[in-house]
Amino acid sequence: MYALIDCNNFYVSCERVFQPELRGKAGVVLSNNDGCAIARSQEAKDMGIKMGTPFFELQKLVDDGKLWWRSSNYSLYQDMMRRITHIVGEMWPEIEIYSIDESFCDLTMFKTQDLGAMAIELRRRILQYTGVPVCVGIGPSRTLAKVANRVAKKHFKDIGVYHIKDDTTRCFALQNLSIEDVWGVGPKTADKLIRIGVNTAWDFAEIKSYEYVQDRFTITGLRTWYELNGKSVLSMEYLPPEKKGICTGRSFGQKTDDYRVIEDALAAFVQNSAPKLRTQKTLCGQLQVFLMTSQFEVVHKLKSAAYSMDLAIPTNITQELLRYAIECLNRIYRPGYPYQKVGVFMTKFTPESARQTYLMEDMAKRDKLLKISKLADKVNNQMGHNLLRFAAMGYEQAWKMRQGYLSKRYTTRVEELLIVNLEFRK
Repeated sequence: MYALIDCNNFYVSCERVFQPELRGKAGVVLSNNDGCAIARSQEAKDMGIKMGTPFFELQKLVDDGKLWWRSSNYSLYQDMMRRITHIVGEMWPEIEIYSIDESFCDLTMFKTQDLGAMAIELRRRILQYTGVPVCVGIGPSRTLAKVANRVAKKHFKDIGVYHIKDDTTRCFALQNLSIEDVWGVGPKTADKLIRIGVNTAWDFAEIKSYEYVQDRFTITGLRTWYELNGKSVLSMEYLPPEKKGICTGRSFGQKTDDYRVIEDALAAFVQNSAPKLRTQKTLCGQLQVFLMTSQFEVVHKLKSAAYSMDLAIPTNITQELLRYAIECLNRIYRPGYPYQKVGVFMTKFTPESARQTYLMEDMAKRDKLLKISKLADKVNNQMGHNLLRFAAMGYEQAWKMRQGYLSKRYTTRVEELLIVNLEFRK
């Protein structure tokens, strides 16, 4: 058996934990630079607000007092998820963190226990300790656990738990799930299935021939078909797979053609990417820098460009990666354009243990630079993000994204902790 623990409207729920006045009211959390809605409360969904609705379209609702909104507070959300997964791991230790608001658990060792009762207790414990509501789906495969979670959210909101333990519970769950909502079924596959009369997950599971499924829907469709029929073929991933590429980029808070501002932002993105290479002990063999204006820009002609550089000596040293990135930026930057975004993409990774040297390389200098980079990683992990950083990142950070409606980082900043005033009366 597998379980999927999924936080309900996670970003919105995190905001409500520390701002109880928002409970029961329609609200949304905005994307980077306060661009559009990326998380909505159930009340906002009931009002017809769609995912990705632009900021300006919601302004009147806010002005009329019908909607609240907040900027994305990733520090708070990540810390809350860390707390939730810790609680889950205390009850069900075989856990895979699937996303910031979802975790899978392998329940094989608990098969003799009442899993439904355990899930109800886990949900109660998470709500009590963190204030974040969750739903738990349990099934004999990961896909059925995902299906069960959807059923719990839609049909059993009060309990928040659904357990697929026999054909009756599986039938109910699959018949109440449209085919386009099945995990692992993309839009094109869903269209193909609907054209042949497969409208629900149950219709798909009831296809009798696995050869028919494999021929028409590839190995991914076959795995989904097996999983919907209760045969587990998707294994747990307790450790995240090694990255084959690392892309870091972000839109600026406001458009700029100032080279220094763009260079500062690029340096920050390189410094954020390099530790990921060192953590998985790989070297970058190719580096690409991209620079772009807004696709909605009408005053200037659209100017977007990218430049890739193959590194003669693959590296994961921040100083070397910075030098290559700035060289790429110099090749594509042109003054006079209101640039909106810059980013860096690293790929063609090779194992650190397989690194080849060249004849004239100063190995003592390279080892020293690598030690400095790893020391900076250690200090930043223990003392705070970017406590140690390169001067190329600048200090003003004029490129930082807009967060005009950011709530406090209640759990990760001492100066932003909640202050409770207790008034004692005789």
